[in-house]
Amino acid sequence: MIAYGSLVYNYASKFLALFFDPFHWALLLAVGGIISWRRRSLALRLLATSILVLAVFSCPEVSLTLTRPLEAQYRDSGVAQMPEAPAIVVLGGTVHTPNQVHHASALADSSDRLLVAYRLFRAGKAPLVICSGGNNPWLGDPHHGSEARSMSGLLEEWGIPAAAIEVEENSIDTRGNALFSYRILSARGTRKIILVTSAMHMPRAAAAFRKVGFEVVPAPADFRTGWEGSNPLLLWLPKAESMELSEKALHEWLGLWVYRLRGWA
Repeated sequence: MIAYGSLVYNYASKFLALFFDPFHWALLLAVGGIISWRRRSLALRLLATSILVLAVFSCPEVSLTLTRPLEAQYRDSGVAQMPEAPAIVVLGGTVHTPNQVHHASALADSSDRLLVAYRLFRAGKAPLVICSGGNNPWLGDPHHGSEARSMSGLLEEWGIPAAAIEVEENSIDTRGNALFSYRILSARGTRKIILVTSAMHMPRAAAAFRKVGFEVVPAPADFRTGWEGSNPLLLWLPKAESMELSEKALHEWLGLWVYRLRGWA
C-alpha cells in the first residue's frame, strides 16, 4: 500500500521539477515576451533570452557538462569486476507496462538498467534479483500491473528463473525503493546488495539505500556520457535530445539537494 504522504510528496516533487526544466523556462520567457509586446524593448529581451535558453541547454556539450559530474562518481567497472553479493536490486524506469492499447510490456529509455541486472545475474554475481518499482496512481493507471512485475516478466523471458526474482511494487520514488527493498531483504538477513540504476541517478540512489541500512555495491547503467564521437564540432550543434538530457541532469541535481535536505541521503 502506498502511503498518502508519499503520494503528496511525489506529486509535489514532480511539480517542483517543472521549474527546473529549461524548456519550460524558455516557454515562460516566450509567453512573457508575447504578453509584454506593447513594451517592445522588454518583449524583445524576453524573446531573445528564451532563444538563448533553448540554444544553451540543447547544446550537447552543455548537457554533457551537467551530466558528467553525476556519472563520474561511480565508474563503469564492468560486470566481470563486480564483487558478489546476496542480492541485486534493480530500480524501475526500465519498461512501459501493458495497457489498453499495448498488451505487452516494452523497453523504455532506461532499460539498460534491466540489461545490466540480467548480465550480473547470469555472471553469478548474486542469486536473487529484486525488481523495485510501483505504480503511482496519480501519474498512471492503478488498475494495471506494477512496473516491477513487468520487469520481472522480462527477466523471466530472458531466462532467469522465477524463483530467483522478487518483486517490490509499493515504491513510487527512490526513497521508497530503498525503504521497501530493505523491508524485504532485512527479513532475510541481507544487508549487502548490488544496486543497479542509471549512472546519473546512482549518486542519489546509492546514498538513499545506504541511509536505510544497506551496504551498497553500485552497478551503474544507462550511461549518457562517454559515447561522444571524435568530431568536437558536433558537440556544439543544438539537438532536442540534449535539451532532454539537460532537464534530467538538473532534475538529479535538484533531487540530490532535496534528499540531503530531508536527511534521506
